[in-house]
Amino acid sequence: MNGTIFLIIGLVIVAILVIWAISAYNSMVRKKNYIREAWSGIDNQLKRKANIIPNLVDTIRMQTKFESDIIDKIAASRAGMLSKDRAEAISASDTVTRMLPSIMALSENYPQLGTNQSYLKLMEDVKDVEDKVAYARTRYNMCVIDFNNTITVFPGSIIAGMFRFAPEKVFEIEEKERNYADNLRISEL
Repeated sequence: MNGTIFLIIGLVIVAILVIWAISAYNSMVRKKNYIREAWSGIDNQLKRKANIIPNLVDTIRMQTKFESDIIDKIAASRAGMLSKDRAEAISASDTVTRMLPSIMALSENYPQLGTNQSYLKLMEDVKDVEDKVAYARTRYNMCVIDFNNTITVFPGSIIAGMFRFAPEKVFEIEEKERNYADNLRISEL
């Protein structure tokens, strides 16, 4: 009789561990999917931003004659925003964001550009995309932190190790970018 009780208790403990392992694994898979979905929000905004760039470049080219360096850098960044590599896409987007003051300076140097309705609309679209990228980036980072905590904290780390779940990279803004973002007056765009 005692042996039977120990066998039943042992089977219950094994069943509980198996159910916990399945639950932990499914939770990690769900969180990984949340990361993919959150990245798609960033990716959609980067594609939207990349679609604005050619029109912005064309508008600037029509109104200015000697600013090809800025225009070429903006155009080159567009391809990076469409990259499948997350770090490359974010880096390209950040490059364009850093160039916004130069673009705004063009409108000061070329008054006809500053009054061009297409240019003003495109700059408003850029502002809107920048706001949405910032929101999507925050959401993405929240999903990544949740996932990383799940796979690195005991006992979840055991299941994560067994199924080779690796930590995801959080997209942090570099200190230089943070200072720029803190000082940028988006309303001036």
